[in-house]
Order: sequence, then structure tokens, then C-alpha cells
Amino acid sequence: MDNWKEFIIELQTTFRPHNLVTDAKHELDHLQMKESQHINKDGMLRHHFYTGLPDHIKDEICHVGKPRTLGELHLLAQEVDAHYWECKEEIQHQPKSITSTSKQANPGNNSTQDSG
Repeated sequence: MDNWKEFIIELQTTFRPHNLVTDAKHELDHLQMKESQHINKDGMLRHHFYTGLPDHIKDEICHVGKPRTLGELHLLAQEVDAHYWECKEEIQHQPKSITSTSKQANPGNNSTQDSG
């Protein structure tokens, strides 16, 4: 070996894991929590709850800020979702004539007739 790059390549080729999947399984099988570590259940559950929300709810939550607890996030998501469906229902019940009257207000717009 004449240069450093060749040495590094040879080192990585020789000592790299041969089976990444088996090595990962082994590491997971022997994963242990240390005495000084603790599980923040509320934070973990809040994260998973937020991740599973529909995009329209996440979009609204980002405007007001994500609550610090799972309970607060749950209440906010319910409020946002209820408001979303109220708006959807209002839009469905609006008269269809709003769009058609704007088209009828200017019926000669596409004609090429001379008025005089």
C-alpha cells in the first residue's frame, strides 16, 4: 500500500460488518436501558399521536404551536378537526349559484360584436 486512501479502503473492506441485518438484530436483542435513563411516556406518546394526525390538523397546529402535553395536544386536535369539518359542511351547503351568477354577470365578455 502506497498511500493513505488505499490503506483506509483496505481497512474498511477488511473490518466492515459482513451482514448488516444480522448485526442490527444482534444489537437490538442486546439493547438495554441503563439505570440512569428513564422513559418519557408522555413525550413519546405525544410525538406518535402528532405524527399520526392528518395534514390539515398539523397545518393548523403549526400556526398556534404544539402543546407540551399529550392531553393538551389531544384537545387541540379535536377542536381543529371539529372546525375543519364544520367549514367543509358549510362549503357543501352554500348555494351553487354563487359561481354561476359571476359567470352570468358578464355574458357578452367573449363576443366580438360591435355595439355601434
